[in-house]
Amino acid sequence: MLEYLHIILWFFLIEALGFISIPLTKSAGSRLADGGYSVARILGIILVTYLSWVFSYILGFSRTTVLIAFTVLCLVSIVLYRKQRFLPSKKILIMNELVFASGFFFFLLVRIYLPEIYRHEKFMDFAFLNAVIKTTSFPPLDPWFAGGLMDFYYYFGYLSVAVIGKLGAVKPSILFNLAIALTFALSLNAFFGLGYNLTHGKIKYGLLTAGFGMLLGNLQGLIEFISMYIHHEPISRGYYWSSSRVIPFTINEFPYFSFIHGDLHSHMLAIPFQLLILVFLLNMYFRKNGSSIFENSLALLIFSISLGFLFPFNSWDFPIYFGLTLFVIFAFYYGNYRYNGNLFGAVARFSNSIILISIFSFLPYLPFYLFFNPQAAEGLDFVVPEFRTEVDKFLILFGLFLFLVFSFLVTRLDTGKKLGFFALWIGVSAMLSEAYAIPLLTIFLPLLALSLFIFLKDLPERGAAGFVSLLIATAAFIALLCEVIFLDDPISGEFARMNTVFKFYMHLWIFLAIAASYSYYEFSFRYPGKFGNRTSLKGAVKKAWVAVLVLLVISCAFFPVVSTFTRIKDMDAMPSLDGMEYMKELDRGDYNAILWMQENIEGSPIILEASEDDSSYSYTSRVSANTGLPTVVGWARHERFWGRDHEEVRERIEDVRSIYSSGSEREAIELMNKYNISYVYIGQLERQIYQVNLDKFENETYFEPVYQGSVTIYKLKKGS
Repeated sequence: MLEYLHIILWFFLIEALGFISIPLTKSAGSRLADGGYSVARILGIILVTYLSWVFSYILGFSRTTVLIAFTVLCLVSIVLYRKQRFLPSKKILIMNELVFASGFFFFLLVRIYLPEIYRHEKFMDFAFLNAVIKTTSFPPLDPWFAGGLMDFYYYFGYLSVAVIGKLGAVKPSILFNLAIALTFALSLNAFFGLGYNLTHGKIKYGLLTAGFGMLLGNLQGLIEFISMYIHHEPISRGYYWSSSRVIPFTINEFPYFSFIHGDLHSHMLAIPFQLLILVFLLNMYFRKNGSSIFENSLALLIFSISLGFLFPFNSWDFPIYFGLTLFVIFAFYYGNYRYNGNLFGAVARFSNSIILISIFSFLPYLPFYLFFNPQAAEGLDFVVPEFRTEVDKFLILFGLFLFLVFSFLVTRLDTGKKLGFFALWIGVSAMLSEAYAIPLLTIFLPLLALSLFIFLKDLPERGAAGFVSLLIATAAFIALLCEVIFLDDPISGEFARMNTVFKFYMHLWIFLAIAASYSYYEFSFRYPGKFGNRTSLKGAVKKAWVAVLVLLVISCAFFPVVSTFTRIKDMDAMPSLDGMEYMKELDRGDYNAILWMQENIEGSPIILEASEDDSSYSYTSRVSANTGLPTVVGWARHERFWGRDHEEVRERIEDVRSIYSSGSEREAIELMNKYNISYVYIGQLERQIYQVNLDKFENETYFEPVYQGSVTIYKLKKGS
């Protein structure tokens, strides 16, 4: 009961963080119908995280540092409020609170029945999270490579979770599940805000956008349902898995899959922070007067820090949103030029804005860049024709959204001549698709051309339709880009472009979900009579259109409903929010020993636990994952992927084996000193993997048994 009371108090702390951030959000969202309130909590998390990180270089990273950052944010907010005297209306407050609370408690309930921090890559996520929580300086220690730093990875996603965890003094194994529920709620609320602001305050379209973005799946959900429950075909990895593997040899996640899957990856944690940028960009797009796209220096600073936050959070996101920013700024200064005719002045102010945003999105994060040393990527390569995406696979993923988006764009072609040119361009695209062996050209060349045409046509007016067209054009460009090039990482062969599609297709979902919901709004209420001249024909076509739409929505609704129930049924876990509870049955000895370590071992001393060459995705590294204490080598495949020297990884695995198996105290101590090991963990797993020679550890001259049970933990005495 006390645990759940603590969670309620933490929830209200997040609410307070959003309320405190209202004056700052208003500065960057003054032209929006909700004043930016739908993303206030997200901005609050960014600012507290950023300030905590900056202050840590002076004070060290601790709960005290986080509380100081929170206090500074409160003081800044009070000063701004006294100038603005702004609070959202009661309607805006109530609607956003209901959306956020509904999302949070719904997914909190889901996590209660899916609590395990185990399987897939949850150990990796938990190891990183615990390492960040335990660190006193940045970059954090690599928990799976003793002596190494987490300088190869964008760790701000875990830092943002660690900060809100320290703020509310939440136990890490509970924080893991709370973070998933919170991220779901923040994303749902931000999608709602985008729909609400695009339609200038229409609640039901905010809800529609939230539903499209967060609560739908793709058509594979229906296909899989038919296979499993009608044809009774065996499914190897459960109902939900294949919906993320529609395009062969790639990963095509979408929000609901990521959340129901439950890995605390950066690409999932980043969703609300991407949506925050979209909300701020929408505000900038709506600004039609003034000599600068920003109303004041504070708006520039807030936007730039939020944009810059994306790179150390999930680096793949930054170029996409920086590119969108360029187009939105171009739109403003083009309108500025149309108004006063001063081309030189418009170009100068455009360049000045780009330079300022570049500086203020980079310089505040300079300490991160100075230590950032990614080694997994080796440039770009070209996609070979046989691995490009087929049209039918893409339609399974995005059929509903494309149906609505094309409907919206075609209604903007208000003459027969324009429709004729568009039909001709579709034919040309189909021929180019055949000529260059890129099937998606058939869809996306027409989509790109048409959306850019609508965007350029809207530039003088800069309304919601123009902004949505820009999102559609960006999605089309990203989809085509993924058919031509990919980031060359250690994964090769038929899976070579897996990560490129994995990372960028989440952007496609976000952009097309927003565009599709707005398309429905425009198509239904702005253009009800665009089907033809005869009333009977209009009625028949509209009925057919509605029937197709309803069928697509129902088909896409299968995944969230069925996957939620089947995931809960398959896991069959005792309801809990503590992600370590599963260990009580899996290995009670590990559970008790790890709890002891969490409570009694201070700092980040290096521990020894089992490791194998094929350890990735297994139960090995469970001690470092659950404590954040660095081990000699964790999941070997992952460390190689992140750029560690393959020979050194192999050597470490052999050294670990030697320490456990050797009968020589001298050899074991020399190897332990080589890696500065303080504790040796001997549990059931170590006994299974190695022929553990316990005699050497019983020598009290060198070793002290600090924990004994079914697990024994020895501490190497100083000076040994």
